Amino acid sequence: MKTKLLPLVAACLVASPAFAADPIGNLFNEGSLTGQLQLFDFQRDFDGETTDRHDTSFGGLFYLKSGEANGISFGTSFASANPIWDSNSDGIYGLVGGGAPGSMAERQSVNRLQEYFISGNWYDTKITVGAQELRTPMMNPFPLRAIPFTYRGASIKNTSIENLSIQALYITDYMGWTEEGFKSVAQGVKGEFARKGMMVDVEDNPMLAIGVDYTLPFESVKTKSSFWYYSMEDVYNQFHIKFDISGNLGATNWYFKPSYLKQDSTGLLDQSIAQFDTYQAGFHLGMQWNGFDATVKYVKTGDGDIVAPFGDDKVIIQQVVQSSRANEDGYAAQLAYNFAPDSALSGVSAYVNYASYQIDGDSSKDIDETDFSVIYDLAKFVDGLSVRARHAIVNYESGDDLTDTRFYFYYKFAIK
Repeated sequence: MKTKLLPLVAACLVASPAFAADPIGNLFNEGSLTGQLQLFDFQRDFDGETTDRHDTSFGGLFYLKSGEANGISFGTSFASANPIWDSNSDGIYGLVGGGAPGSMAERQSVNRLQEYFISGNWYDTKITVGAQELRTPMMNPFPLRAIPFTYRGASIKNTSIENLSIQALYITDYMGWTEEGFKSVAQGVKGEFARKGMMVDVEDNPMLAIGVDYTLPFESVKTKSSFWYYSMEDVYNQFHIKFDISGNLGATNWYFKPSYLKQDSTGLLDQSIAQFDTYQAGFHLGMQWNGFDATVKYVKTGDGDIVAPFGDDKVIIQQVVQSSRANEDGYAAQLAYNFAPDSALSGVSAYVNYASYQIDGDSSKDIDETDFSVIYDLAKFVDGLSVRARHAIVNYESGDDLTDTRFYFYYKFAIK
């Protein structure tokens, strides 16, 4: 089923006998409009000759969804990121359009239809066809800039068995952070290798996926499990397994989150210079107590780089660096604190996160990063308003060290 068939599938859903007999008024009376206005300022400064980057953007995300009429519903959303205060002499950061990160070019607004879909919901099974945001381990919004990734295709989710959800995807196209038109997922994979300096042909096939999430029916030790398998014919296959185990120990709450990702190139890509066969395994181990949340993390990556053009669930993800390189060991520790609701700093939460990335046998590629983050939820003053500041210090054993500073202002709203 290619993209051209999607409107036909949507038309068949609308023309179904169930839809014809339905209270059309539900589509409007039970609809909702949600979203957020957002002002971002991102700046990256290098110690060496690399061009500094700085963008400030204003825009937002606006989601309009209808109610259901005999299981049928519609949805659309709009995304916008517009450059403001564009008087600096730094390169583009990537919040808005106009060029690649680091390039000296005129910044351009990004305004696009983020989603447009029709859904059918019958027998605990929801079918969605069209452009839609996804939230799976290796295809997700990738929310690192002003506008999240979005995808086009079909998705199915069944929840007919208690504690179990089964999902399937058929995805043909995607839009990244600053694009105003969809591109094939094949172009996304090709771009991932191009950023590493490898120009390869990638077969124009859809990404297929199936995922199972199951929560074990235990009370003393809560256990959630997730298994996802993705396949793109003649390109690559991958599976991702993750467990989320937690429980109480006296006045503390402990958690353990191990995960394993396996990736292999297939078909024609496997016969090219871009062929790969790699994995990533690691865990988070932490404890929460009286507002504190302390976590240690470890990850090991196999002898190939992780391929992740559509978002991912890597074990260590920091403000600038993520665990993704071949033959890499990553060690991290994070300490977070949430101020109590009855304290003078109610609504404030903060963390410091340090990680060291070491390449086996080549210490010249070692990296360490320290992140600081403070979030202030101002809902007690203005419902939906929050601010956040982040600062990262990144040191490379060889290469330009950098600092990365980000400010976020959000105003979220909902009309139902």
